[in-house]
Amino acid sequence: MPVFPLQALLDHTRHRMEASERLLRILKRKEDASHQRLRELQGYKTEYQARLSGVGATGMDIIMLRDFYVFMGKLDKAIVHQETDLARASANLQVAHNNWLELRQKVKAYETLAARHANQEISRQEKRDQRQTDEAALRKHTHRTE
Repeated sequence: MPVFPLQALLDHTRHRMEASERLLRILKRKEDASHQRLRELQGYKTEYQARLSGVGATGMDIIMLRDFYVFMGKLDKAIVHQETDLARASANLQVAHNNWLELRQKVKAYETLAARHANQEISRQEKRDQRQTDEAALRKHTHRTE
């Protein structure tokens, strides 16, 4: 059976799609890790705010209170920074996902063409076989009648 003329292109596109899938998994792990760090920072903030409320009832000297607010300010900056990182990771993941979808669509299109090619080749072979069978039967029949 003749080789599918676009087989090299199909193989190359499959290879690119597989590489895209690997990148997608890596970027998903990065996004998940970034999201986890953000949740941790938000949890720390909630925990420290609860501590401040608890200490407020018993009292705290001014220096400790100032240090506490400085720390909370740094924690807020870390949260903003982590939100930015998460947004960047999510955007990178979305771009990679769109690229993977495009490659998957190309692979499916090439696979459809390959399947059509294979079906056409099978049909051609069946016609050749039928023609050969018919010719053999005709020769046999002609040979008997002579």
